[in-house]
Amino acid sequence: MMPIRDVVIFPFMMTPFVVGRESSVHALEEALAADKKIFLATQHDASVDEPKPNEIYQVGTIVNIVQSLKLPDGNIKVLVEGIERGKILQITDTDGFMQATVRVARYTAEMNPQIEAGMQRVTSLFEQYVKLCQSLNYETMIAAVRMEDPAKLTDTIAANLQLSIEEKQELLEIFDPAERLSRVGDVLDIEIEKLNMDRTIQSRVKRQMERAQKEYYLNEKIKAIQKELGRGEKSEFDELKKKIDTAGMPKEVRDKAMQ
Repeated sequence: MMPIRDVVIFPFMMTPFVVGRESSVHALEEALAADKKIFLATQHDASVDEPKPNEIYQVGTIVNIVQSLKLPDGNIKVLVEGIERGKILQITDTDGFMQATVRVARYTAEMNPQIEAGMQRVTSLFEQYVKLCQSLNYETMIAAVRMEDPAKLTDTIAANLQLSIEEKQELLEIFDPAERLSRVGDVLDIEIEKLNMDRTIQSRVKRQMERAQKEYYLNEKIKAIQKELGRGEKSEFDELKKKIDTAGMPKEVRDKAMQ
């Protein structure tokens, strides 16, 4: 087995990542020399270099190593495909890397009206989610969830949701496809509400900024007009004063004219 950081891998999911820890490289090389299958489980804290068994989530995914490439720095770049969930029963340290005894629980969901309705619900919700989530390609995502297997549908959607590691791990730990279908639908409802709220806030902030910019522009324009008007008035007053000064009026008459 191999602990992984910052990612939760679901069945049916293709994931590239780089393996760098010495213990992980050993585990990977062992798997490559055998059947190219390895059990991956996410560690609780990504900053821990050598996690202990109790620092690793107990539910992970058995994957097939599709590609591997040794890099010049000794790391290995791999592409894996998730096969099925598994739960750790025991971990032992052997020859410098972890080995795990894993229980695989294969659940199937027989198609019935309730399952079909659930699939229609999550597919529709996911379509709304993708439209709101700018980081996902709409055509690619919608094509990816056109399937009739509820287990594959829920795992594909879960893998592409913008969730925290803890939230994704929670979905991975639901083995029953029918239960997972319901939970994924609930998660989508919450995430769509968040995205709609974010969009409303962004729209409001944009309007406020545009209004502030417009007010600033108008204020500056008014100031400029007032400044120009002030200059004109002063210029006329100065010219009139000059004429009075040069007219040679008696003091009383001059004072009266200057009022």
